[in-house]
Amino acid sequence: MAVPKEKIRKLIKLGDLLCASFTLEEAYGVIAREMPHLFPAGAYYGFNRAKGLLEVRAWWGQEPREGVIVPQDCHAVRRNRPHLVAGTAKGLPCRHIEAEGEKAASLCVPLSSQGELMGMVHLRFEGTAVTSPRTVETSKQLALVAAQQIRLALWNIGLRGQISDLSQRDFLTGLVNRRFLEPALEREIRKGLRQGQSVGVAFVDIDRLGRINQTYGIEEGERIIRDLGQFLAERARDRDIVCRWGADEFVVILPGYSLDDARRYAENIRGLLGDRAQEEGGSHLRRVTLSIGVAAAPLHGETAGDVLQAARGAVKRAKEEGRDRVALPP
Repeated sequence: MAVPKEKIRKLIKLGDLLCASFTLEEAYGVIAREMPHLFPAGAYYGFNRAKGLLEVRAWWGQEPREGVIVPQDCHAVRRNRPHLVAGTAKGLPCRHIEAEGEKAASLCVPLSSQGELMGMVHLRFEGTAVTSPRTVETSKQLALVAAQQIRLALWNIGLRGQISDLSQRDFLTGLVNRRFLEPALEREIRKGLRQGQSVGVAFVDIDRLGRINQTYGIEEGERIIRDLGQFLAERARDRDIVCRWGADEFVVILPGYSLDDARRYAENIRGLLGDRAQEEGGSHLRRVTLSIGVAAAPLHGETAGDVLQAARGAVKRAKEEGRDRVALPP
């Protein structure tokens, strides 16, 4: 039996909308809105690798009986192939669905990429779809194409996210880089202006890192950079943003901090770094001192460029005054 033209049009629309989705949340919304035009009820389960569970991300029609599934409870996932249940005559029902009646049918389709489980599409068919083997087969083929479109769209979204993350992350420290920081600071400043709050910025410069590299080797310098990045990240609030700005420079965005708050933060960081250097495994940090410049929006400007320029000017002042200190913009 040929797939009805109307179903083909709906299938094409599903694919187009999925391809236009930029985030997983958008794609889940498309699935929930468009899949009812193809199948009366069903759900998409995404695989949570950390928990080792399949979790409902989108559903339509009848709400799934199970919002979370153990992968081993689904025959399709176990065998890595579609699993069809048509009434009581064909197929062994999975544990995650209710016992099928004479006129009920369901299909589980596992989604994987490069041998790794991504998720699973579970579909329930009209009762009439069970009456004819040809009807069941047609519904199955339609379901496989729809599942493939979902798989490709979600895989592409994930790949774009990975590429974007790599372009905005520093490979040595794992912190966000300058490309990420400047637009993030712009957003925080605009948000602060709306809410009547300041945004502090601390520009951290490692003193004489070049000399450390020459004396102890580049590997030691990289170890210092990596550990200092971790040190700053560990002491950041959830809303703070820690960035590696340059070879020996870090920037910390401090939403809600005034200039005085940012200065106290910077002084605290210098003191805590000294304590860290005394700890076991931190002896290499004894060679490190920091020159830190602090600034704040809107006091030093209402754009990211102006505030960063003020903070960098403060770093230069700290260097000129002897290093190993916190300075304000000149």
